Amino acid sequence: MAVNMYYKNGMFRKARCQIADDLVPTLYQVRNNPKFPQLTWLIDNLYENPQIPAEVAKALADEMLALERLILSLHLPFPRLPLQQMQTFFDSAAQKQQVIYASSD
Repeated sequence: MAVNMYYKNGMFRKARCQIADDLVPTLYQVRNNPKFPQLTWLIDNLYENPQIPAEVAKALADEMLALERLILSLHLPFPRLPLQQMQTFFDSAAQKQQVIYASSD
């Protein structure tokens, strides 16, 4: 069950991002890791349709970057483009001070 996320990007437009089911196992690898508290929160609340404030979005963007670096350092295969898209989405919402809304299919 994919999770769709969006935030207002202008009066009528919305910026969108999706966490696909095949990305969840990658994210789940860092669950309960003290270096990734916001990703743990997101994983635990993924299907609860959470609202993500801008300050949490910034922390998520930083943790997504750290996750990518960790996976690269271990030379493991991973879905690089979806992780980068999520990082960009979270960072953009934080810069624009927007709340992210999520809904599962």
